[in-house]
Amino acid sequence: MFRFLERCPVSAKMPAIPPPPIRDLEGLLAPVLPEGVRVLGYESEFLTAPGDNYGSTMLAVTVRTARTASSTAAVIGDEKVEKLEPAVDRLHLVAKMRPSSEEFLEIFQIDTTFVKEAAVYLKIVPTLLALQREQGFDGEGELIDVFCRCYNARVSLDPSVEKVDQDGVMLFENLKLAGYVTADRRKGFDREQARFVLQKLALFHAIPIALRYLKPDVFEAGIHKYLVKIDIDAGLSPETLRQMMDVFRQDIVRTGVEQGLAERAQAKIGECHQRQAQLISDQLTVYCTMLHNDLWVNNMMIKYDASGKKPCSLKFVDFQLIQMDSLVRDVIFFIITSVNDPELETQLDSYFEYYFQQLAENMDRLRFPTPGDFTLESFREEIDRVAPYELYHIVSMLRVVLARKESIPDQSEQDAALFFNDNLVEEDYYRRLEVTLRIYNQRGWI
Repeated sequence: MFRFLERCPVSAKMPAIPPPPIRDLEGLLAPVLPEGVRVLGYESEFLTAPGDNYGSTMLAVTVRTARTASSTAAVIGDEKVEKLEPAVDRLHLVAKMRPSSEEFLEIFQIDTTFVKEAAVYLKIVPTLLALQREQGFDGEGELIDVFCRCYNARVSLDPSVEKVDQDGVMLFENLKLAGYVTADRRKGFDREQARFVLQKLALFHAIPIALRYLKPDVFEAGIHKYLVKIDIDAGLSPETLRQMMDVFRQDIVRTGVEQGLAERAQAKIGECHQRQAQLISDQLTVYCTMLHNDLWVNNMMIKYDASGKKPCSLKFVDFQLIQMDSLVRDVIFFIITSVNDPELETQLDSYFEYYFQQLAENMDRLRFPTPGDFTLESFREEIDRVAPYELYHIVSMLRVVLARKESIPDQSEQDAALFFNDNLVEEDYYRRLEVTLRIYNQRGWI
């Protein structure tokens, strides 16, 4: 749950230290550059300040490349001489590298999470696209498009090394320069935006399910092997974990919910955390698939049409926590943490039903062998079975999502104790927490 440390906003004062070098950038890009194009050099700067993104080092990188030389004329003495001048282009990328802090290398379990994310782009995405094409997805806009382009990735310059070292890097397209924006996490998504996300999420979930049934060997080799379940809190000290649970207990009491509900909520949070620590997975059903497992406002970037109001493209980012579990987890986590609907309690079923409609249509299009397995009734049963075990994840992120931006200290003052600072949150956080507890109570999930 301490992934919130990755998402603190950029502080006003950028660091004086230089960004880490990207060695042999030409070798990393060579397989994806057009023939005859070479790397001349690059410039980089921190995309976020060190300390504002503990989980990784993010760089904005401008790569200078030379295409096939173009001919220009020059006069030397009385002779006209052809002079070849390379045409210089610039490639704008984002580089993601391991964090500089040894402490956070351990907390964020980089040797596992970095490899999982790289596998999404280099192994999983091609596998998903191949199945779609085989099943007849060939129309414009039909292929899954929630992944940004990854140019290449490596864990080290040494191919025999399996642990991520200082030369480990992933190179992505710069989505901001392509017109994508991140929503204001405190405002969240309105109903139209939320439905757009749920539509994309349904396809993201559907393809791995279809692959698991249609081509189990391909699913195992191309996807499942990378869905390693981890306890993201494993690197935290017992004292930090105790403080964390104390904060949850105090926050729940402050919402003003009745004592019995508060006690049941605290017990369920403890149970969820214990299941996470023991790496207990959901029951394997037709609804089990590859989860993003961290799908909130800041892990999505949206592009809007010319009016600036209607979403037309969406990218999911940060796939370090992918795992295989019930798709209900992604759906309910996204809705409660990231949808700003004043009528959420009464509208929750409409979001579930819209998502299910999209999922069912995708399963039919993917030629799932037994589409009758997907019914609204069975989906509702899956929600009631799985939702209780997502409470800890949701509650732990609400403090992050609704943290006051002006309360985040300068990076020099940031540490794990930041999460326990009551100045970080205000009444909207407690209202959202109360709504969450009421939803869980009304539906019999706690």
